[in-house]
Amino acid sequence: MDKTNRLEKNFLEFPYELFNVVFSHKSFVDINRLNVYEENEAKHYIKNYGYDLDNPQAKTKVTAIINEAKKFIQSYLLEDPEGKAPSIVIPPDILYNDDPVNLIIAASQKEKTLHQSWACAILRIAHTITHVDNDLSKYFMPGIKRQIFSRFMEHLRVTRQGQYVLGDEKNGSGELKLKMFEMKNEKSRESLIMKLLHKAENVTSDVFDRIGVRIVTFNKLDVIMVLKYLSTNHVISFANIKPSRTRNNLINVPHFLQGIEELKSHELANWTENDVVDFLERYLVLPPEEKTIHTDKILKENNPYSSTMYSSVQITVRQLITINDPFNLNLTYRFFFPFEIQILDEESYNESRTGRASHEEYKKGQISSVRRRVLKNVLKYHESNSWKNNCKKGGNDES
Repeated sequence: MDKTNRLEKNFLEFPYELFNVVFSHKSFVDINRLNVYEENEAKHYIKNYGYDLDNPQAKTKVTAIINEAKKFIQSYLLEDPEGKAPSIVIPPDILYNDDPVNLIIAASQKEKTLHQSWACAILRIAHTITHVDNDLSKYFMPGIKRQIFSRFMEHLRVTRQGQYVLGDEKNGSGELKLKMFEMKNEKSRESLIMKLLHKAENVTSDVFDRIGVRIVTFNKLDVIMVLKYLSTNHVISFANIKPSRTRNNLINVPHFLQGIEELKSHELANWTENDVVDFLERYLVLPPEEKTIHTDKILKENNPYSSTMYSSVQITVRQLITINDPFNLNLTYRFFFPFEIQILDEESYNESRTGRASHEEYKKGQISSVRRRVLKNVLKYHESNSWKNNCKKGGNDES
């Protein structure tokens, strides 16, 4: 190699797409191409990623991940959930090619062909599936769920009439009648993949709502009372709440504190519990303009299709989990695992079942967003060619 070529290779040729991951806070999922051009280089790339293709088991695993990626695209992303664009198909040369080396090299082509765009799309999904597959906590999930949910079940009972009650007057902890109590089980594999594809970070350690608890109260004041109960009875450790994950577009906290101070100035001897509830309820309501501000802030910090479209209080708590090794009883694993608590009143719960806040609308918006992210250059290619074809048709009609 002469001096000029060496200087050009060393100083003028940079993998700019990959640099974006480092310098512009851009996710690896969002880059438009890789920077691998030869078979041995591709094998080395995959080995450093974590899979040695010379190992038959590793090669089989990588092939399975690639095939699962294609099935995921076929199941969820080929059709526009909003019905605004025509369906697309995976080209045969991609669909029937499960060679990871070929895909890596194809995804590195400098020209954004349809083949290159599809190779990138498959690898985006495969990368996400790899994070799901290699999340250590999945092996401990039964124990994790048992330890988290048991904390709540110790304080929850159901009356003969089917009424959920938090606490028990008999032991002095007080009682709170609930509209509903729901344990949100572990997300399905497909839901977790979709969630990760929707997150900029794209790693399972940043999914905080894999499991959770939803509590529905009859009024807004009881939302506060539930939080008080969880705190005073140490159902959750408030020291392990993740502050940046707290969401509230339901309770007017500053105004409520003012209401408490005003209540202290009244003679309560002749007040009933309903009188106190009625008095404080009006202090809890967020004015419409403030509620909009809080909701917009939540959506901006999360995503435009967040399930927090309706009013609720959400907190993320990390619980210290203790798991014994099933093969070595002398070995114990201890780690923090996050889960989500969502509390809302009956009015907000009913609101959540309709309109934009409905689960169906949320999922549709989420799929649309993931589709645009994963298949962005594939969709651009089809849009461009659709425009060209329409021009040709228009020209033929005029002639």
